[in-house]
Amino acid sequence: MTGTATLSMLPLDYVEFFVFLALLSAVGVWSGRGERGSTADYFLAGRKLPWYAVGGSYVAANVSTEHFVGLVGASYILGIAPALTQWHTSLAEIVIVFLFVPFLIRARVITVPEYLARRFGPGVRLAFALLTIFANITIFMAAVMYAGGLALAGFFGWPLLACIIGTGIFAGGWAVYGGLNTVAWTGVLTAVVKIGGVGLLTLLALKAMTPSGSVVDGFRAVIDANLGQHGLWQQALAASGPHLTQYGDYNRLTVFQPPDHPLIPWTGTFFGFISVGVWYGVMNQFIVQRVLGARDIWHARMGLVMAGYAKLLLPLIIVLPGLILFTRHPEFMLGEWKDVQHRADGGFVVLVQEFLPAGLRGILLAVLICAVQSTVSSVVNATAAILTLDIYVPLLRPDATEKQKVRFGMLASVLAIVAGIIMAIAISRMDAGIYQYMQTINAFVAAPFAAILWVGLLWRRMNGAGAITAIVGGLLAGMAIKAAGYVWTMPSWYYPFGNQAPVCLLISLILCVVGTLAHPAPTPGTEASPVTFWNSGETLREGLGDKWYNSITFWAGLLLALTLLSMLAFSQMFFPTRGS
Repeated sequence: MTGTATLSMLPLDYVEFFVFLALLSAVGVWSGRGERGSTADYFLAGRKLPWYAVGGSYVAANVSTEHFVGLVGASYILGIAPALTQWHTSLAEIVIVFLFVPFLIRARVITVPEYLARRFGPGVRLAFALLTIFANITIFMAAVMYAGGLALAGFFGWPLLACIIGTGIFAGGWAVYGGLNTVAWTGVLTAVVKIGGVGLLTLLALKAMTPSGSVVDGFRAVIDANLGQHGLWQQALAASGPHLTQYGDYNRLTVFQPPDHPLIPWTGTFFGFISVGVWYGVMNQFIVQRVLGARDIWHARMGLVMAGYAKLLLPLIIVLPGLILFTRHPEFMLGEWKDVQHRADGGFVVLVQEFLPAGLRGILLAVLICAVQSTVSSVVNATAAILTLDIYVPLLRPDATEKQKVRFGMLASVLAIVAGIIMAIAISRMDAGIYQYMQTINAFVAAPFAAILWVGLLWRRMNGAGAITAIVGGLLAGMAIKAAGYVWTMPSWYYPFGNQAPVCLLISLILCVVGTLAHPAPTPGTEASPVTFWNSGETLREGLGDKWYNSITFWAGLLLALTLLSMLAFSQMFFPTRGS
């Protein structure tokens, strides 16, 4: 699986692609007009985004080339297991909608560090701002630029370095021009194109799986092949299994995996959404920024519920293709294991080569540009907001005018793009797969900040000393846990980040309490009477809707039921592991 052969393109493909670029540019120019008058306009779209723009742009920012390229590759190797990371997000959205959104909207802040400053003081604000900038560049922007460059190189045979640089410059440009309003509305367009384009590829691939041309028959054939009970599929499963678990035969069709699974050990399942999920949806600036820009609490809540449904259905177009690729090419798993991951990351291009005819490939090229543009522009705008409002203004220019703030924000956007390109080039030289690289860093960055958020909203006495103790101690604990696995030989269950992250979260929770009790005095500059879940009943009930069709409770409850049913459908109950 080389993933580097140039795809044949017809004139119609280029017409499709340039029509899309023209439409994207028109939306970008229209939405970015007059959005540079103030920081609220530039960074929060004037707080006027409707629920469908909140949800659509959330999906656009969250689902990018690392999903189409990295998650297809991860699913080729791991089977259905990566779907659980998407369903975790759906569960996390439900928690966020009911417990966290009201606090964020009521605070009327522009950045998450600004919110944390009111609760824990300026020290926490600076620490979180710096770590967010680091995470935005190294986790999100760099991985997306690399995955986009990898796919474009596979499409056209261009040098990977040139593809990375080109995608970074194009994708970040709209964020520099029009701020969050442009990011949000171009995101709605790109979400539709991405889901439609990759959904079409999946349908065509399923139809090609059997002579009948039936999508249902194709799906059955894919499930049968991934059971790995005969032929090359059995050999591929036997070859990959020892690299994925030491607990007997590997099961590609369950989301509940053994304790040593590299992505989703069952031992870390619960902590996945209360730690990474909540941090990602509440404290990750480039995600929460569109929530802060919503018209009101109801629009913010309904937008996230909409995004939860998208994450529920997303495995159909980003995990199922990996299973299709395994059905089509089990032999790719039989080579040297150290080369399998990079070959798997090229699997998306292989699917396009084999199942999408020339004349439709322009749509997939548009999808790739969409995927890069939406996420990178979101991350660039969020990084610029934090650099401007949490570092430049409080530390360097507290008397800066609105015009100066916006001008610095535009400069910060350019710097973020350059840093992201440099990191993307570095990732291209790593051995780990894209998706696992992102999830590993996510897990350790999330733990201490998820801990201070939970404890701060559950315990009124929690203060800045406890937060700083948890941040410093939690990050050091994460590094120590990781380093110990290199210094000493540990049991196989020790190494998955899904097991290490809960330990880091537990340590961070304890440090929150210890640091607060050791220095119980209130942190200067924070709220005299901090809000918690216990004294905010009226706030938590606000914006839930008054009819069944606009009821947040109804639609979130249905989402919860469907998510749990999806997890049950791909469990040991229906797909038992051989020998169990």
